Amino acid sequence: MGDAPDWSRLDEYQAQVTASDFRWLLDSHFAPDDAAKDWITIEPGQALIKRDAGDEAPAVLKFRAFEETPPPVGRYWRTRTEWAADKAELPLAGLKIALDPGHIGGDFAVMEFRSWKVGDGPLFREGDFVLAVAQSLKPRLEALGAVVTLVRDTPAPVTTDTPESLRPVAAELIAERELTPGLEIDVKDLQRRIDALARLLFYRVSEIKARAERVNESIQPDIVICLHVDGASLPEGVELADFGHAHFLINGAYSADEISYDDQRLAMLEKLLSGSWREERGLAAAMSESFAAVNPLPPYVYTGDNAIRINENPYLWARNLMANRLYACPTVFLEPYVANTKEFYGRFTKSPAGLVDEYADAVAVALTTFYGE
Repeated sequence: MGDAPDWSRLDEYQAQVTASDFRWLLDSHFAPDDAAKDWITIEPGQALIKRDAGDEAPAVLKFRAFEETPPPVGRYWRTRTEWAADKAELPLAGLKIALDPGHIGGDFAVMEFRSWKVGDGPLFREGDFVLAVAQSLKPRLEALGAVVTLVRDTPAPVTTDTPESLRPVAAELIAERELTPGLEIDVKDLQRRIDALARLLFYRVSEIKARAERVNESIQPDIVICLHVDGASLPEGVELADFGHAHFLINGAYSADEISYDDQRLAMLEKLLSGSWREERGLAAAMSESFAAVNPLPPYVYTGDNAIRINENPYLWARNLMANRLYACPTVFLEPYVANTKEFYGRFTKSPAGLVDEYADAVAVALTTFYGE
């Protein structure tokens, strides 16, 4: 379900970065461990980028000299500096914010394995909870002058696809064995495999692509805040973890395998060259400080190679997720709580509205802090 990349989009970014900055960003943020070496060659004054595996005339990306000013880029979002020039009396006046409640609500939460309860306790559905956060947060931010849009404003999905309509695509992918990481199906029966993959394509691919289209073509915000609640992997028979954690994600940490996909390679370069990472780093740091002030939790630590720390902030990680890759503007994923812990579920049982308010307040404080500096 990938789209053929339009490599002419790179022309917008000619002479945007210096050679040293390009190499530094690849090594420390976007393509660690030399992950791009088979596709990107850095030469004096330029980089050569393969558009596909058989590309004998790679795309050329010109670097700018250190003393040169980069030419303007035709993007829809504004940096904090660009927005500040238009700022009025209200602290977030005119700032365009998209709130993206993660996952899907209602009965779809069962399909996504984001619906559960403990004993006679209340039912927790992540998609419904973060939608409530977004609905609580929107008027708070509007009172501060922001222009706020919810990417998903009901429990229903944004995509018009359904698992049933995606069964032919799933069957074709399984027949051709063209499954990208995250879409592997460990089921032997063919029809059950097709059904399982169709569901994954529905909520992991089609839904995210539909939201990306809404963000990039319709809303066109300055920033997207993706609202989530993490979940802990627990041993069999254990219903709640003793302790939680928090972390905040921005785009980066592409693996060699991910970079081998032409569309992901182009998206990585656009993220790097557009400078969205600067906004993401600053806002994610503000989020980590704001949540630590109201509900201090230890930072989550990734032990695999699918995410990296990109500075000294232990809460801030770079990771290549479909949404933060496809949303063209700066995008920050929030994972400030772990739902299946004694502390969170206990609070959710006693006062779900209190948790919603705490989440919304912390986001509002972080946005005001970052954009008010």
